[in-house]
Amino acid sequence: MNKKYSEDNCKTRVKNRLLKLLLTVGIVVVVVISTVGLVFAVYVDRNIETEIDESLFANINGEGTTRIYYYEFEDRENREGSVKELEHEVLYGGYKCIYANYEEIPKELVNAFISIEDKRFYSHSGVDLRRTASAAVNYLFGKGKSFGGSTITQQLIKNVTQKDEYSFERKLQEIFWAYDLETKMSKEEILEIYLNIINMSEGCYGVKAAAQYYFSKEFSELSLIECACLAAITNSPSYYDPILNPDNNTYRRELILNEMYEQGYISKAELDECIGKEINLNVAKRSERSSVNSWYTDMVIEDVINALIEEKGYSRQMANLMIYTGGLSIYTAMDIDVQEKLENYYNNTSNFYDVKGDKAPQSSIIVIDRSTGDILGVVGAVGKKSANRIQNFATQTLRPAGSAIKPLSVYAPALEKGILTWSTVYDDVPVNFGNYNIDAGIAPKPWPSNSSGTYRGLTNVNYAVEHSLNTVVVRALYDLGIEESFGFLYNELSMKSLIDVSQLENGKIITDKDVAALALGQFNYGVTVRELTAAYSALANDGVYNKSRSYLRVTDSKGNEILANDYEGKAVISKENADIMTLMLKNVIEKGTAKSITLDENIDAAGKTGTTQNNYDKWFVGYTADYICGVWYGYEYPETIVDSVANRSVKVWDDVMKSLYKNEIKNGEKVKFDISDKVVVAEYCADSGLRLTDACSKDPRGNRAEKGYFVKGSEPSRYCDRHVIVNYDTEYGGVASEECEEVVQVALIYAHRSFPREVYVADAQYVWRYIGDEILPNVAEDKAFFANVLAENEYCGISKVDKQYNRYCRKHFNYYAWKEKQE
Repeated sequence: MNKKYSEDNCKTRVKNRLLKLLLTVGIVVVVVISTVGLVFAVYVDRNIETEIDESLFANINGEGTTRIYYYEFEDRENREGSVKELEHEVLYGGYKCIYANYEEIPKELVNAFISIEDKRFYSHSGVDLRRTASAAVNYLFGKGKSFGGSTITQQLIKNVTQKDEYSFERKLQEIFWAYDLETKMSKEEILEIYLNIINMSEGCYGVKAAAQYYFSKEFSELSLIECACLAAITNSPSYYDPILNPDNNTYRRELILNEMYEQGYISKAELDECIGKEINLNVAKRSERSSVNSWYTDMVIEDVINALIEEKGYSRQMANLMIYTGGLSIYTAMDIDVQEKLENYYNNTSNFYDVKGDKAPQSSIIVIDRSTGDILGVVGAVGKKSANRIQNFATQTLRPAGSAIKPLSVYAPALEKGILTWSTVYDDVPVNFGNYNIDAGIAPKPWPSNSSGTYRGLTNVNYAVEHSLNTVVVRALYDLGIEESFGFLYNELSMKSLIDVSQLENGKIITDKDVAALALGQFNYGVTVRELTAAYSALANDGVYNKSRSYLRVTDSKGNEILANDYEGKAVISKENADIMTLMLKNVIEKGTAKSITLDENIDAAGKTGTTQNNYDKWFVGYTADYICGVWYGYEYPETIVDSVANRSVKVWDDVMKSLYKNEIKNGEKVKFDISDKVVVAEYCADSGLRLTDACSKDPRGNRAEKGYFVKGSEPSRYCDRHVIVNYDTEYGGVASEECEEVVQVALIYAHRSFPREVYVADAQYVWRYIGDEILPNVAEDKAFFANVLAENEYCGISKVDKQYNRYCRKHFNYYAWKEKQE
């Protein structure tokens, strides 16, 4: 074999191997590309909407005044009545929006925008692939915080929708929608809407409003340099604002003019005439608002904006523009009579404080229809309303609810689950004493305390609700469970302001899933008056929670319905348990923490007070057979309330509700709660919550029989096991010894208590404990007879009296006889 043949053969083998390698690589590349393409196609199919909803743009290309209506119902439940316009309510929110048809927009203005924002606008199909590819590379390699590269079509989509440009998925969504939009709208239609909605700073939206504001000119009068000035703003409205930052605007304005020249829109002469030239602004005076809208109208506007965002997918900016320029018709749930009475009461500041000043307290109120959830009236602050869309303490401000949350967070769900009844007894004593260390000098601190500063001892649920006892609700919460309580508020009663879990900027984790929040209403941030009041519909409306609503429907300028706010009711507890809670809350007004209310002399009323930590907030949420009304009282910036009225919210509620029932009260009509036939009355022992025995009538405090309400079949069935019959010395007093001759039988109560410090408990002096024959009775008059069974530094509680009722009869006790028995 010659050398040449061998070399040729070797080259052939190398060539063949190289071809095979290239073929293999090619196959692998094809497979990878196909796989990536398939994966991408699957991703797009599952995550991306390839078609945009045209209706998003249907209500933009026009202008008109939005009108607010209310119903004068003869029969509110069946919606029978007439529709009337709130003629003096003019929507004003600081926005300047004037719609311009494409034909009237100056060509130079259009060209200025296209030259700087999207120079290939007329040649692409919604997406500029070159700019998008470049922007994607920059994004991937960290050269920019966003994708960028958006066309005018994409910018229009971003402005109209609430899609986030900084998410890959959102950007991909935007690209597909841009392609689709350009198959449904012409370039001129896209430009028209875009130029009418862009933010032009100073509260101006759209180029026509901006032209009139900055130059006091109509479109036809704009010069080339003025067109460039306007086009410069939109990239970063505040930064390029010609009033606030004229130098920044000049820089970008001249950049635009150069781009217009490079792209052939203007001549060199036109460019030279504008470069370096000062621009003369002629800023128009801000138009004065013609009226201040009611608190109700402000609330409706915000609700409709939120609905347009959530249901239709609009951005907040676009939803605002639709409200003020879309010619909408909003049909509210307002009761004009209720609204006027609330406003008249709140306009009179003497109903809330005597001295004016910076430290004047605030208050808010809302009235909701019990059966429909319709918001009939609302006032967001004290005093005559002075501006539109200002802070509304009824619908926007979050405040801890205090004890007003207890019926909703604990008692109602616990009733529904059969965990407790009207007569269930808990011990009103401290639940814990904190992280004390006596040896280290850290004293035990009883928790929780009651507003009265005292502990009562054995207490049934009804009394605990009446007098807002904190210890009882904490113990009941432990029985119900934290998750169950939070879930009832958050999911069933839609109290979405509560925090499941959240991480603050400093890394701290916060949650409202804890005892202080759910049992005592000490939330991290709180709830709104509207939110809390609506939640009480679960009790006022036969166990059915109603979503509160301020409007019933919204139509566009052509009369087409774009939002329907239909009734939403959800049964969350039984009618019977709702009725039992109502009867407990009725007692709050008749003999509990809200007994100063006088409405109940004619009208059945139920409700719950609330006071937050450090006396920062005062609440009262109450209801009748017709209305649910919530009132909050406090300072704009939380601080301790100093007021001559114990709970101003209670007085406000009583005054307002009496005005709503003025005719019924005048005519002596009775408005009663409708209580289910399945709710029955039964007797029980106040100390055990069980059926009475003879011993219950021998209690030193008198017969312990009480009557309460129960779902039929849940009445107490077992007999009282709390009362213990003992002999009591009638001559000198005290639990009788064997030597006592004049004795009577009394019934003391069994309650095993063990504290690390002494605690005053009202019923402590009536407590009995078995000590047997081996333990020496304690004969001190200020101690219980069984005190000697306690360990060192252990206490069982005493009552605030000189002589404890359950002391031992030291007069007749023979220590030596007892000692002899032990031997």
